[in-house]
Amino acid sequence: MTVIVVALAVTLLATAYVWPLVPLVIYPMRRWRGFWAALYCAAIGAVCAVVFRDLRYMVGDFFELSVVLALLRAIVEVAGLAEPVRRKRREAREDTPS
Repeated sequence: MTVIVVALAVTLLATAYVWPLVPLVIYPMRRWRGFWAALYCAAIGAVCAVVFRDLRYMVGDFFELSVVLALLRAIVEVAGLAEPVRRKRREAREDTPS
């Protein structure tokens, strides 16, 4: 039983520490998929921030950070600020001989 509890705790901590980066790296070349993924990450992060706010190791704080970063990504996607960079990367990929 102790092994299961320790495994769940390690999984929770790993998820909490990595979750803020998920909205920044998921679907980097897709505008609307990235937007919806960011909203999903913000919703999950908000729920987990409330549920795990009293745990040690600042788990709730990392989920709060994920909400901020996810909303930032959603705003960038809606405003279209990342489109020029994506367009340049697509053109560079098409110009490169395979």
